[in-house]
Amino acid sequence: MTYSEAVSKITNSLKLLNKDERISRRYVLHVLKDISSNLISQKLLDRTLGREMNLYTKIECFEFKKEDVKKCSIIEFRKCRTLMKSKKKLPKLIYSRFGSSVKEVTSLDGIFDFTIITPEQYRRNLRRMYSVNSDVYFYVDSDNYAYIPDKEIFTVDLTVLTVDNDEAEECSSCKEVGCKSGWDYEFIVPDKLEQAVFKEALQTIASTYRAIVPDENPNNVERV
Repeated sequence: MTYSEAVSKITNSLKLLNKDERISRRYVLHVLKDISSNLISQKLLDRTLGREMNLYTKIECFEFKKEDVKKCSIIEFRKCRTLMKSKKKLPKLIYSRFGSSVKEVTSLDGIFDFTIITPEQYRRNLRRMYSVNSDVYFYVDSDNYAYIPDKEIFTVDLTVLTVDNDEAEECSSCKEVGCKSGWDYEFIVPDKLEQAVFKEALQTIASTYRAIVPDENPNNVERV
């Protein structure tokens, strides 16, 4: 189901497309994404979504640059031999009690996987007498920038769980140039949660849309 199809499912149900009661399609999509993200986050806790690989988005050729270790805002990384910071922010990830939903980070040649950690875990690892020098660490901060401490690596591939898969494609430095519409991206929602997501979205929008000022556009076209 595309963004466009998901939004139409809501607007058609509420009959919001008549001339007297219009609502921004972007607003409907925003509500759908928020509700889907919240429900997915809850289900991540019981680990029932791990096998639904269609929910995950792969970002290829995600680039990094060298960061000044001494100026890094993350205190734990100021002791790094070298520090890499992503050139771009990752799209908004879905979080749970287990952390961010970065499923996998690999080198471009696929030879090794990264170990996803927190700064606290990194600090504890430094204190170990016998640390595993072969481990390559990866961390996503609250501002959605990613970091690689102690290794000079400029590009990785990663798989993440996000409802903003349109933004995920913009993170790739090797994405194909095309004319894909923003409304043609896949709406991320698990099959088992789809009914609940649309029901809650209908209730939310039905109770608020009359107070929303229409997004007037002379061409009657909205972009994502």
